Amino acid sequence: MRPILQREYEDLAEEYVRLVKKHFGSRLWSICFFGSAVRGEATSESDLDTLVVADGLPRDIGSRFRETNPIHSNLRQTEAYRKFRSLQRHGTVSDIFLTRREASEHPPILLDMADHGVLAFDRDSFLEGILESVRRKLRELGARKVLTKKGYYWVLKPDAKPTEVVEI
Repeated sequence: MRPILQREYEDLAEEYVRLVKKHFGSRLWSICFFGSAVRGEATSESDLDTLVVADGLPRDIGSRFRETNPIHSNLRQTEAYRKFRSLQRHGTVSDIFLTRREASEHPPILLDMADHGVLAFDRDSFLEGILESVRRKLRELGARKVLTKKGYYWVLKPDAKPTEVVEI
């Protein structure tokens, strides 16, 4: 079954996608939602976890924050945001911004998206291709997701030797 967003997050997500597209224009490659709002486990405190892939991002995190902060400022002015808050939801959008090169290097956060991400925008199936390569590598390694009382973690290669390097 294809993952979907919890109903409470749908309008907020739609508005966020609109604002990100407007902000980045032709620099935008992908938007993917993941986390508890996709797994159906979100609480009133849960954020809408999001990955945005775009060209021309500043190298340092502070500059990325300054460049993308207007997206959040504009989102807080929308009816979708007011409606979300009226549902007694206290989270907001928690986003990660990566360049295409950074996304292609398979950062660990892609494990969550490979397992249960919802692509809201994906030019030329860029991120879907990367996520499929992560899924393929996880299958080859025999990786498994382990659930605990406090969340979950990945066992990437169950038969790995103590000094073996495992890459996704």
